Amino acid sequence: MNLAVVGKTTRDTLPLLLVTLASIVVFEVFFVRVMSELAAELLGFWTRQPGLKRLIQMLVGGEVDLGISSTGLITIGFVHPLLFALTWTFILTSSSRVIAAEIDRGTADLLLALPVSRASYYLSVSGVWLVCTALLAGAPLFGLWLGERQCPLKAPLDYAKLALVAVNFLLLLLAIFSAGMLASACFSRRSAAIAVVLGGLLLSLLINFLAQFWPPAERFGFLGLLDYYRPLNIVRASALSPRDLAVLAGITAACWVGGLWRFCARDIPAA
Repeated sequence: MNLAVVGKTTRDTLPLLLVTLASIVVFEVFFVRVMSELAAELLGFWTRQPGLKRLIQMLVGGEVDLGISSTGLITIGFVHPLLFALTWTFILTSSSRVIAAEIDRGTADLLLALPVSRASYYLSVSGVWLVCTALLAGAPLFGLWLGERQCPLKAPLDYAKLALVAVNFLLLLLAIFSAGMLASACFSRRSAAIAVVLGGLLLSLLINFLAQFWPPAERFGFLGLLDYYRPLNIVRASALSPRDLAVLAGITAACWVGGLWRFCARDIPAA
């Protein structure tokens, strides 16, 4: 790992990271406030609307009913589309900057002319973004805690269970990050690298959505990334699913190693 690359990557990443973390925390605080005031009404409305109920169940990964606990209900804050949009935008923007953006700007040949091996460069930026991803995964938990301090719920939240959800969320983000690194190593245009990963994420969401409403699509549900991220089931079981962890960890390892191999082996076009 090269400290100069770590420092440069940190400086380039820090502004966007701080904005993203602040946005997540603020969103979760307001989410707790809404749940503290309207939880019963919203839950009753969801359970009376079969289509909306199935959509919520697709996101949280479990049955939503009137007997759900406060901790179970609050897991919606870990699957809200805004949270996905914030975290995925940060990851795609950052991971595509490693290689594809340097080639796109015509600065890759200058960067790689430095006395730093490609493997060391790849490992250095990966280390920085591992820390960033861990902060992104922990931000919703901190926001929920801060929100509960300001607007207490009827039943206190079980943060030990929510911490397990944060671990699952971390592995989900790492899988996306590694896919972004692989795409960045394979393409010479940043827009292409982002488009491929974003297209894969949208296809994954579509598969999980269809599996809830169209029985023939259920057999393909395992192809959707959210099939391995089930916050409500984690809260109810008070444990992580070994199957989900293994799949997400496998995707992360395969994409990261594939990106490293491709980056070290490919020719970098001159500006």
